[in-house]
Amino acid sequence: MNAIRFHKYSGPLTLDEVPEPTCGLGQLRLQVKASSVNPIDWKLHSGALKLIRPIARPATPGLDVAGVVLESMIPGFVAGQRVVARIADVPGGAMAEQCIVSQEVVVHLQDSVDFADAAALPLAGMTALQGLRDDCGMALTGETRRVLVVGASGGVGHYAVQLAHLAGAHVTAVCSGKRADLVRSLGADHVIDYREQDHFRTDAPYDIVIDCAAKAPWSRFKEVMAPGSHLSQPTPTPVWFAHFAAGALSNKKPHFTMLKPNAADLQLLTDHLAAGRIKSVIGARFPWTELADAWALNKKGGTEGKIVLTFDAPAR
Repeated sequence: MNAIRFHKYSGPLTLDEVPEPTCGLGQLRLQVKASSVNPIDWKLHSGALKLIRPIARPATPGLDVAGVVLESMIPGFVAGQRVVARIADVPGGAMAEQCIVSQEVVVHLQDSVDFADAAALPLAGMTALQGLRDDCGMALTGETRRVLVVGASGGVGHYAVQLAHLAGAHVTAVCSGKRADLVRSLGADHVIDYREQDHFRTDAPYDIVIDCAAKAPWSRFKEVMAPGSHLSQPTPTPVWFAHFAAGALSNKKPHFTMLKPNAADLQLLTDHLAAGRIKSVIGARFPWTELADAWALNKKGGTEGKIVLTFDAPAR
């Protein structure tokens, strides 16, 4: 089969012919139909995380995957079924015509859900869910508190807006003005254009903050957060780690949201997707063999929603 690999940190991405993967106990072998780009993919490739997440090379990237079961060693899954997963082991392996996924992070995918929409969901959707529910204590139903989502039109942010709205919260979204209509359509009650307004006081005080941009300092958030409030930071910069320590002594708590991939959360999200309660916003699509271009666009930033790679045509 064909796979995209890199043979050294920051090295070129090459289309290599490799053996088909072997399916072991508790695993599925998939025909890959779609994957999506997350910043962790190209950060692992760059070697920026090698001290905390070293990876063996040559390596095939790609953590999000949707596809069809070719071989099953998991009860309840059979060949021909549609599934979606967040591959547990970094750097993943989804950038190949076939890949292996484990039972802890794979769920059935309803026929009504497009593979591309499903592939956008796992990492970003579970990060938004766990940041809101686990770190910030948001109830999934009957919520009435005020939620601020910064970076609301991006990968994690656009799911956070929808989940908070679905729960019943009052949602204020921060994004560029050209994305305002998009985030309103996702459930935002109010939109702040960060290019026109450099503070978050509108609708404050906030009970829950999801900061997907990692650009505003902690001091700006503390000014607009209510006592007993919580902030989720999925992509902290080094300076944020001091804020996490200081938060232990404050009644306004910042949290570093570390994704915990699991099938239960992914099933919850795919059920919402299938029922039309949430949707995946796909800002750009690439053939999977154009991974380098997809990564370049993700590094540039500014794309709404997720960047998805599809496997519609065979590699040449």
